[in-house]
Amino acid sequence: MSYRIATAVLLALTIVFAGAGLVQGQSDKPTAEKKEVKKEETKKDEAKKDEANKEAEKAEDPPLTSKEFHDLMEDMKKAWNRLKIHARNKMGDKAAEAADELAALAAKARRYDGEVLTGENKGKKARDQKDFQDWCKAMEDAAREYAAQAKKSKWDKADAQKDKINETCGACHDVYQPEEDE
Repeated sequence: MSYRIATAVLLALTIVFAGAGLVQGQSDKPTAEKKEVKKEETKKDEAKKDEANKEAEKAEDPPLTSKEFHDLMEDMKKAWNRLKIHARNKMGDKAAEAADELAALAAKARRYDGEVLTGENKGKKARDQKDFQDWCKAMEDAAREYAAQAKKSKWDKADAQKDKINETCGACHDVYQPEEDE
């Protein structure tokens, strides 16, 4: 009979400990509040990783030579002309594609190693100038916004962005474009 008692006691203890484990497991489940905190921490970690990646990309991307920049400007001119043609024909997806290309090229242009041609910063590197960086960023932002509006066929809003792109080009060229093409 002691065998049966020992077995019953062991079975009872197993059930108690198993039940305690379930209760413990349930209390460790994240509450909605814990989930929100975890999501926020994840978002912050992702933002830090994104910033680190951008910094690493900047460090890895060498400055553009005059030749590379000239080629990039030719590509921008072609993308701009495609954008205008597709906009005139109300071809939203095609116009958006050209605008996306223009935005990517504007981001790349920030690495230009050429010199400022006029003003108090004459002779300094273009990539180190705040106005140059601001114009490249404005071009990129306007082109991305244009693409978004063109995809939705919101042509009034897209045209406003197209005007911003054109104005940004002109303002930058006034300071950074050589008098004569090389």
